[in-house]
Amino acid sequence: MKTLKLIIELVPSTVWYSSIYRLCKEKNQMHKWHKIKKELFEKEGRKCWICGKENIRLEAHEFWEYDDLKHIQKLGAIHHLCSMCHKIKHIGLWLHTEDGARMLKEAGLSEVDVIAHFCAINNCSVEDFDKHKKEAFEIFAERSKYNWKQDFGNIIM
Repeated sequence: MKTLKLIIELVPSTVWYSSIYRLCKEKNQMHKWHKIKKELFEKEGRKCWICGKENIRLEAHEFWEYDDLKHIQKLGAIHHLCSMCHKIKHIGLWLHTEDGARMLKEAGLSEVDVIAHFCAINNCSVEDFDKHKKEAFEIFAERSKYNWKQDFGNIIM
């Protein structure tokens, strides 16, 4: 399959809910999170980093790199994504949980809409999506067997 512009990134279950946003919130340092968001707007403008959609609500997404031998999850970058690209990144939540199904319905969306966005951005078929999703869940299952050390890079908490 060709290189995909929008990919599924499933965080190992052993580090779910561990993010910069959560750390800022837990430590009552939301000013740091607001600074990150402001810097993203200044650097990237007001468009989705992946699909380029503009003049929409944007959500910050943490992009992680994995050392599968040492089990280190390192923050590679944070970028603004539109809600549809962000749903692909967190497809486990949106398409595989009751909460996700409820939230999709509340947003007037369906699984078909999410998959269609992936296929449109990547100019691929539903079969390509299914293959990519299967591979992403295989990686997720393997990585979820381990406890990961997180490295937040130059963002000091």
